[in-house]
Amino acid sequence: MYDFYMTVRSVTWGQKGRDALTKAGLRCALLRAPREISAGSCAYALATRRRDAERAQTVLNQTGVGWQGCFLQRQDGSFVRMER
Repeated sequence: MYDFYMTVRSVTWGQKGRDALTKAGLRCALLRAPREISAGSCAYALATRRRDAERAQTVLNQTGVGWQGCFLQRQDGSFVRMER
């Protein structure tokens, strides 16, 4: 189950991020960002597991993939913004 989301501005950045995370051995999914966390109508999100969050952020930063924000999905389905 994915419960950690990193938002990206476009599908292109999302594809680059997904490829970088997969290459690093992390399981992830690229999807349209849930309305609660999207900054605009064209936002996408890279979803991964909370336990992989720090490593995922590091991989994206090292590969130059621009991401905007990160969010944790609670068990009730709501989201909380996390510090970068």
